[in-house]
Amino acid sequence: MAINFKTKNEAVYELLKQEILKGEIKPGEKIVISDLSKRFGFSEIPIREAIRRLESEGFLIVKPHVGIEVSKINPDEIIELYLIRTELECLAANLATPNIIQEDLNCLIQINREMELAFQKGNCEALTSLNKNFHLRIYQAARRQHLYKLIVELWEKINWIRSVFSLTPQIALDSLKEHNQIIEALKRRDAELVVKLTRQQKQNSLKVISEHLFKS
Repeated sequence: MAINFKTKNEAVYELLKQEILKGEIKPGEKIVISDLSKRFGFSEIPIREAIRRLESEGFLIVKPHVGIEVSKINPDEIIELYLIRTELECLAANLATPNIIQEDLNCLIQINREMELAFQKGNCEALTSLNKNFHLRIYQAARRQHLYKLIVELWEKINWIRSVFSLTPQIALDSLKEHNQIIEALKRRDAELVVKLTRQQKQNSLKVISEHLFKS
């Protein structure tokens, strides 16, 4: 399916970023502007603009007289970003709870059903995407644009490493149960419980990620 972009700069930025996030371009791998220009079919100008943007977001490192490479994963930085994201998500969950409507609940129920099917098929990529959609659907109800944007940006950076669902499949089962509990808590407008369950999920994921990043 074709993707429409507002500008060539945006097109190159999104294409290159997705290749990095999906691991198609590995951490530490060199990037050559002329090669990207040929591959994407764009001039070097939008390529350079996209690289500057990705550098500012921490995805690329530009070394004068040396070249450009994909940033390597820093375990301490990943843990720090996850801790920040946890607090922001709990804040968003708290603000969102009073604003949740039936349409949101129906969507959350459907997403969780799709997650169950993905789990049965062992589709970790689908599980990761659906889990993200589940939580972001809630956070959108907070109606705080800047908060939502920060969460999305942090989520993308942290998803640079392997999905927790592929690292520990059991956590997917736990997530499905916790999602159902979150839905029930949202129905009751119990913001305290929604925040508690959200924090619990993030702490469980952080534990798995930490063990993966720091294992010998």
